Amino acid sequence: MRFETDGKLSLWLFRDPPEDSFDDDILKTQFGITTYDEDMLEVGGSDEWETTPLKKVFKPMSYSESWAEAAIARAKELGIEECRRGFFILNFAYDPQKVQNKIPAEPVFLGVFDY
Repeated sequence: MRFETDGKLSLWLFRDPPEDSFDDDILKTQFGITTYDEDMLEVGGSDEWETTPLKKVFKPMSYSESWAEAAIARAKELGIEECRRGFFILNFAYDPQKVQNKIPAEPVFLGVFDY
């Protein structure tokens, strides 16, 4: 399934450290994403997996001035105010309804945002 879409980013949050080391396979095995441009994947947050306010996680990430406010509002709707790490794929509009995988609770798929 291909989700490439210019001007969109798909964002996930880790509230808890992963049981295994974080790697790109999580996208395929847990979210059914079989193809994406690896150069468009960006990770933010604590290298030590410490709990960090979302604003602090998002601020150094690319184009955050255009999407962080909407992402924080969406997270607040879900009762999330902090995370350990976040990652996104630029030019990508993931749609969990188009994959057959059961979407895991962790990491949380926060949504698709304009940037």
